[in-house]
Amino acid sequence: MVSRALVSVLTLALFAIAQEGPKVSYVVGTGVLLRGKQKISLGVSLQCKVGDTLVTSKASRAELRYPDNTLVRLEENTRLVLAIRGKASPEPALQAGKIWANVKRVGQGGTGFGVRTPTAVAAVRGTVFGVGANDSTSKVRLYEGGVDVGSTRADSALRAKAEVSGPREVSLADWVRLLRGEEVTFRRDGTWSRAKFDPKADMADPWVKWNSQRDSAAGRPWDKDSASVARPSKSDSAGAERDPFKE
Repeated sequence: MVSRALVSVLTLALFAIAQEGPKVSYVVGTGVLLRGKQKISLGVSLQCKVGDTLVTSKASRAELRYPDNTLVRLEENTRLVLAIRGKASPEPALQAGKIWANVKRVGQGGTGFGVRTPTAVAAVRGTVFGVGANDSTSKVRLYEGGVDVGSTRADSALRAKAEVSGPREVSLADWVRLLRGEEVTFRRDGTWSRAKFDPKADMADPWVKWNSQRDSAAGRPWDKDSASVARPSKSDSAGAERDPFKE
């Protein structure tokens, strides 16, 4: 009886945390949070809730920190809807633009995490990855850890299929596990293509480089070189960081 009661309490606690949503921990430029009929300007320490929609403008970025310390960053011109899967796992929906996620590992305080796009779903248990999406295609790139990816029509299975050689195009009926340095592109018709990329060479992309520096400053580097980046000062932690679009 006691154990069941404890499980119930813990379940309710996780559900309450998931419903609470993340806080905005960094903003550069402008963005808004849409909550019902409200339109709230994005600002550091703004508490988000499940059901909120976050929108960043041109030359703007934002960072969200979940209660388990999972970090999610929005690139400019991005639209993200906050949602949860089941009782406790966050699963925001990327409607357009790009996000970067540094997910706290399950077993180290993480609660599990996923990202949904119009054409795909990514489910992770602790990893670093980037997602880009529009109405017709979605792309997932894995920089560290592992991620299970599938089409929205295959979302009923939360299990990775055996490795699929690539790149090739097939009808995606099951989940596939990506490894570090792999990317997959999903299309609305259900086909997909898989390929390899060089995470090191990808640092030439300002978006990737900036995220690597932010991860390092947060004490969660995925790239050895980024680990040498100095930790932010108190003002940096409050979001008063140099504008990356002016560097």
